[in-house]
Amino acid sequence: MIELNAEQSSALQAIKSFLRDDDIDAFILRGSAGTGKTTLIARLIEALDEMNLSCALMAPTGRAARIIGNKIGQIAGDSSYGSSTIHKEIYSSPKVSVNENAEAENDPGVRLVFPLKTDEPTASLFVIDESSMVGDKEQSGDFMQFGSGRLLSDVVQFVRAKRPGRTERPLTKLLFVGDPAQLPPVGDNISPALSDEYLAREFGLRVASFELRTVMRQAQGSAILARAREIRDAIEARRFNRFSLTSKLEDIQRADVRQAVDLVEKGIRDRDSSVVVVHSNSIALEYNRTIRERRWGHAGMPIQIGETLLVNKNKPPFSNGDLVRVMKVGAEPKTIVVPLRGGHRVDLSFREVSLAFRDTDGTIVKHDTLVLENLLDAPGRQLSALEQRALLVDFRMRHPHLRPASEEFQRTIRDDAYFNALQVKYGYALTCHKAQGGEWKTVVVDFDGFGDPRNEHFYRWAYTAITRAAERLVLINPPEFEPYNDEIWRGKDQESAIAEGASRDPSGDPDWDRFSFSSSVAPLIEVHQKLRSAWYARGITIDQLRHLDYCERYTLTREGKRASVQYHYNGQFKISRSGEVPGSVSDRLLADDALAILGEVAGKKDAIQPDAFIQEFLDLMDRALAGSPIARTGVELSPYRLRVSVADASRRGDIDFSFNGKSTWTTAQEVGGPGRTNGLYEDVKRLMSADTVGNQ
Repeated sequence: MIELNAEQSSALQAIKSFLRDDDIDAFILRGSAGTGKTTLIARLIEALDEMNLSCALMAPTGRAARIIGNKIGQIAGDSSYGSSTIHKEIYSSPKVSVNENAEAENDPGVRLVFPLKTDEPTASLFVIDESSMVGDKEQSGDFMQFGSGRLLSDVVQFVRAKRPGRTERPLTKLLFVGDPAQLPPVGDNISPALSDEYLAREFGLRVASFELRTVMRQAQGSAILARAREIRDAIEARRFNRFSLTSKLEDIQRADVRQAVDLVEKGIRDRDSSVVVVHSNSIALEYNRTIRERRWGHAGMPIQIGETLLVNKNKPPFSNGDLVRVMKVGAEPKTIVVPLRGGHRVDLSFREVSLAFRDTDGTIVKHDTLVLENLLDAPGRQLSALEQRALLVDFRMRHPHLRPASEEFQRTIRDDAYFNALQVKYGYALTCHKAQGGEWKTVVVDFDGFGDPRNEHFYRWAYTAITRAAERLVLINPPEFEPYNDEIWRGKDQESAIAEGASRDPSGDPDWDRFSFSSSVAPLIEVHQKLRSAWYARGITIDQLRHLDYCERYTLTREGKRASVQYHYNGQFKISRSGEVPGSVSDRLLADDALAILGEVAGKKDAIQPDAFIQEFLDLMDRALAGSPIARTGVELSPYRLRVSVADASRRGDIDFSFNGKSTWTTAQEVGGPGRTNGLYEDVKRLMSADTVGNQ
């Protein structure tokens, strides 16, 4: 029997109680990297056998499904545990929809629609690992459509739908397992499958949950997990003003691009699992070409034996996101030139290859297939619409007698080797979203490509990227910053800084300029940010914002509908009342939804004043002044400014320290202009700068 620690045992008991309780539909098991989620799932599968219950183990991608299957097999000492993708479990074979008259460049002319299965799920429990990746924003791609386009909604519908002849509630329950600090699905602000509130509000599910927080003993000495915990804590606290991945332990190293390429190339030769995680597909392409040039002598060489390829589209037995190794390669590609309506022409390049990958039971699977090479050196993440249409036109040219509405057409196109050729990219460097759900012995993370890193998206990206590393993390150009550094004393003339203060954006938010915020209403930018985020989650977009006397008036849109709402505030920037704009013509449902969210924001405790952040700065100042004749004699806090009074035996003065909406100190200046503190400003600067240097 698998041994659990005390926290894991408590979580297992909570899950067992959930399984016995017919009034609870779903359970969320949260936990950061290193807290033993997989070990707990393995023990749960044993417990399900003891309870005579069955489960289906799933993940959003093929690679994630294989990883969880392999790990559970290793932990349990039994390779018979199977796992699959969610898509394979809940969707049927595709129906092909054809638009014969497509001419526009962005019209693929064909669509594969994968309907939700109608047969009854046989498992008592769906265990969905890596649930942070399960989204609920509609993904209605031009070429492929899975069910409703909302994966989470389809999962819920599949386990709840009553089959013909059934009268009682379906018996299948849902267990979502994941790390809420990871990147949310594309298009989502949160990971909806890991949110009790979202599951209850959107689907009426009754939800129980448990969070694992204790790091397993074997993970406690990992600098990678220690840095990951620090980032996760910052995300939970919503404090994005400090970032450092520095470590004296050997599992975190630094490198430049050349060293990173050498490292990955050596890992390939030594059959060591390694990957580069980057910000964009274009950067991934640069790395892949550089590594191929280093390995084969030329980046433009055709696919070689031993290459690592990334599968970009499901084609059994391969799944989107799989990394496969090339075992054999056809000598020459087959290039087909396809003329299209609208004067377009597309070259399609196909090649016979033999690929291998490790299945969930640990066995090596080899499979001969036809690959489409068009994506290999393309900067985009998928085929263009013209290339998709060219695949259809080529099929129609080879089967002119088939009619799209016929069953024979549907059957033939689903089995056609060229239309369904495996779409691949080189797999030495991946975007973070593509790497999500995977794990490698060595991971190189290149932080180039980001703008300002002081935001939640960057922290989630960094957390997800570094936790892909099982043993060694190699960093390229990671940012390092603290809330306070010497830059606040440098580089600005104080009088010009005072003059700029009237128009300077303290929040770093693009809406500051877009909606003409000013220093007089600076605290309202945080209210605006909360409203924008909450409205966006409900599909509501801000079209206009007007700043009136103690009143903020919004014009909102959703699905072509329009509404005008406003809120009033007092001299302390607290919301006093809200409602529709008098005399406006508003969509009733949109206005009600917007005002309900506005009421929630107004009812929350104001978070404009970051008390812990301010206290940390004052502690730093007190430590720097200790032992000197200068003392801090007073503090006055106002929006985005801390005024500190200082004095010694003969001098008194005030210094204003400004900070922005990201809890980062930006400038320091003497109140009243340069020289008004009779040198106290310069002395405080010297002492605080010396203290900062001494503690680095």
